[in-house]
Amino acid sequence: MEPSAFLSEPATSPGTIAILGAGPAGLVLAISLARRGLSATVIERDVPPDVAPRFNPDRSYTIDISGHGLKALRHIEAVEEFDRRIFRFKGLKIPGRGTEEWTLPGWTGSRGDILRALMSVLDQYKDRVAMEFETNVEGVDPVTGSLRSRQRSGELDIRTFGLLVGADGAGSTVRSALRARIPGFTVTSKSFPNYCTMIELDNVGDRLDKNYLHGLSTRPFCVAGAIKGDAGQESARWFCAIGTKEKIRFSGPEEARRFLQTRCPRVLEFAGDEQVSAFANRTCYHIGRSLTCSQFHGGKAVLIGDAAAPYPPIGQGVNGAMESAMVLDQCIRDTGSSPDRLPQAAETYTERWKPEADAVSWISERSLFENRFHTVRALATSMLGLSIFEQAKSADVPYSQVRRRAERLWPLWAR
Repeated sequence: MEPSAFLSEPATSPGTIAILGAGPAGLVLAISLARRGLSATVIERDVPPDVAPRFNPDRSYTIDISGHGLKALRHIEAVEEFDRRIFRFKGLKIPGRGTEEWTLPGWTGSRGDILRALMSVLDQYKDRVAMEFETNVEGVDPVTGSLRSRQRSGELDIRTFGLLVGADGAGSTVRSALRARIPGFTVTSKSFPNYCTMIELDNVGDRLDKNYLHGLSTRPFCVAGAIKGDAGQESARWFCAIGTKEKIRFSGPEEARRFLQTRCPRVLEFAGDEQVSAFANRTCYHIGRSLTCSQFHGGKAVLIGDAAAPYPPIGQGVNGAMESAMVLDQCIRDTGSSPDRLPQAAETYTERWKPEADAVSWISERSLFENRFHTVRALATSMLGLSIFEQAKSADVPYSQVRRRAERLWPLWAR
């Protein structure tokens, strides 16, 4: 947005930090700051999580929170709340490879479940965090820290903050503003043949353990997982993400059934006719996009989570996003939270987090759906204890270290 859009007198802002986006990264940052006595304003275009649907059948793949996400939840002392609300994650069962056990605390749930758990933690600090739901950000100026937003009522606000935090996802408004207004800030995009279509599994019963993710096929890549159901603590709903290298479309339920029978017949063991029909009409999403920013800060703005570095899924999207929020909080703690110190904290954050985000992107490019070489390599390296995907789950090993180790094994992990 042009600077002239901010000529009106800015309103007084609660706290010096605005967080755009109330996803996992934005909420972890808000809680982290509040725990240290700092105030923040969180601006989110959607309704609050407790009134929003817990899952979207079109996109509700089950999210597992493990190493890097665990580190972030320990940082905000949220482990107990997640234990109370979300299924414990115990590992991954893969056909032909047995079980990869996860022995540390971990959880599986929908994005809505994760947001509700974080909001419950945030409730303890609501005197320090101003939540503005159903509010659209129409533009930001990273040079001045100005923000223009419009509430559902139509009321327009123009405010200035010491730091604008873009936690607003892969289509980030803050990132676009940095690209337009900060000299030298560049964004490089890549596209990979990764597509995903969801199917709900309504005939699972007790045949699958809800505390594990279950690989049902490798080509296409099919992983099933459970989230808590609506009928009590132990009830579960199961979803399976079907990953393909091409966009799939079906003329009707019979064609969809033939596809499943031919390509991933185990899915049909757990999905009834109604769910196969829904699968036939479901949107197949392209999820193979990545963006690499030259830096994550500029002026009075900084990017975290998918706003900083969206990449194809390898089970680290939410985990990495929450850790990025933790790292920014640590940089603010180390550098200082006064308005004049916040830009330096953002620069320090780029120095610390960009190598990690770049490493996850590098790893994700080596696990493309239905790529025969990638599939064979993943199976072989797992048996040899050299899997970068298993190492990336560790709470103790930085993503950048996983990448460095893999690069020493060139050409094993070369493209």
